[in-house]
Amino acid sequence: MKILLDQNISYLAIKKLDNLFEEIAQIGRLGMAQTDDAMIWQYARTHGYTVVTFDAYFKERNILSEHPIKIIWLRCQDTSPDYIIKILKNNIEVIRAFFENTHWSCLEISDKNTSPS
Repeated sequence: MKILLDQNISYLAIKKLDNLFEEIAQIGRLGMAQTDDAMIWQYARTHGYTVVTFDAYFKERNILSEHPIKIIWLRCQDTSPDYIIKILKNNIEVIRAFFENTHWSCLEISDKNTSPS
């Protein structure tokens, strides 16, 4: 499981999540802080990353592109690094199932529920 954290997710999460994922990177740490979403989407596609984001753009782009990448779309009120770490850790089994299912392209994780599509 290769995870790419979007720019608006703190790079501080990397150290606390690196034991859960095969590889974890963050847009800013890759020197892509000023890169637009379309280029980030393409980077994820080229390098086999699943994007973790708050941004609906990635889901919409995926629908138009027939789902070529996987997306974990966080729909949370609390966007602090500690909360994001907690919500990803609490949903790790669902995330693993999401990675294994080739028919799912977007996993929505919210404060209330989690649902793949």
